[in-house]
Amino acid sequence: MKLVLAVLVGRLVRILARLRGGGSAIPGKLALLIEPRLLEKSLGELQFGVVFVSGSNGKSTTTALVTAALRSQGLRVFSNPSGGNLPQGIASAVIGECKLDGTVTADIAVLEVDEAYGVLIANYLAPSWVVLTNVQIDQLNRFYEPERVLKMLADAAATASKGVVINGTDNNLLHLAEDLKDSQVFQVQVSQEALSKWPSGALAAPSFRKTSLQRNLPVSAHVLEEDGGVASIEVLGEISKITLPGSGLHFAIDTALALGVTQQIVGNSFDLSLAAEAISTQETVFGRGEIVRYQGVEIRIVMMKNPSSMRANLMSMEKPETAIWIAMDEGTPDPSWIYDIDLSKIPAAKVVSGARAWHWAVRLAYSGITLDDVVTDSKKALIAYVDYLRSIGKQGILLTNYEQMMTIRKHMGFLEMGSGK
Repeated sequence: MKLVLAVLVGRLVRILARLRGGGSAIPGKLALLIEPRLLEKSLGELQFGVVFVSGSNGKSTTTALVTAALRSQGLRVFSNPSGGNLPQGIASAVIGECKLDGTVTADIAVLEVDEAYGVLIANYLAPSWVVLTNVQIDQLNRFYEPERVLKMLADAAATASKGVVINGTDNNLLHLAEDLKDSQVFQVQVSQEALSKWPSGALAAPSFRKTSLQRNLPVSAHVLEEDGGVASIEVLGEISKITLPGSGLHFAIDTALALGVTQQIVGNSFDLSLAAEAISTQETVFGRGEIVRYQGVEIRIVMMKNPSSMRANLMSMEKPETAIWIAMDEGTPDPSWIYDIDLSKIPAAKVVSGARAWHWAVRLAYSGITLDDVVTDSKKALIAYVDYLRSIGKQGILLTNYEQMMTIRKHMGFLEMGSGK
């Protein structure tokens, strides 16, 4: 009875939230207050269990790719595609998909999980598999030190009943695997040739431990090369050329993680060609290079989450033909790291906006990059940038943090993720 009430209240609040102008995690929060075991009751009995995807960067993309790969193998998949990776966000996704009695029609669930909440969620919904993307220097205002994040990921991985798949280019995750003595752990590898094209720090944080690695992990997928958004990936001796959701080795690693865990889940029936085809048609996850169309212009949204993700985005980005728009607010509490980034790919900035706009104005001045205007109000900045793009007839680029991205999407009237097509 509590489960039905939780779903009804959650759906009502969800409708009201959308009428006010957007989605929200509040429906899930209220539903969990009514029925704390909502996740367990809705997703706890799925035939193939639950997959947790966690790590510093790449969670949303990897979650979407795992979902696509599993669906290509004939499985019905539930996921939380909007990036709501806290318990209330996952609960909101459940409310949006489940029947009135709380049941979800799926064979397996693939959940993006925040680094700090893996163990908490596992207390209600134990994962069969855990996929770990990387450990980066990220959100130290929240996590205090990067090694603490590694410990959180290790604790979450230890709850997996079937196994763990990790990014083997990340030494910290390799050390994490050594601590999982009772777990089956697989790694994704990348060829030295592919790795050599990327600067140190763009894919993973420096190793926190100096001891040598002892455990030899089996390889579930191997990235042989990546060039211009196309990767050659080997799984079980078979090689497939796959169009990635974006350009860059980080997208190839996310894809290999998706293929690796999917192969482990479905076993001998795994069909690489079907999975590759599904991933090749997968659209970019919002904020990770997606193109939105608004008032007759196109804007590519590139999210700056931390130094490593920004390096990877700039590394894989072709030099823009237009001046870009930069938007950042207090969602990035300490903007000092922007001084550690090579901005040579940015030809000029048309406008900078958000509460941290002047930080960016000073940073661009230090690099000698032309900036036309500082407009702290993001709505006014949107109008100015759209007028500029109309005048030149070209696609623009918005470099933004998460909070500004969500605000700007709302100004555009895109209340759902992926609605800017």
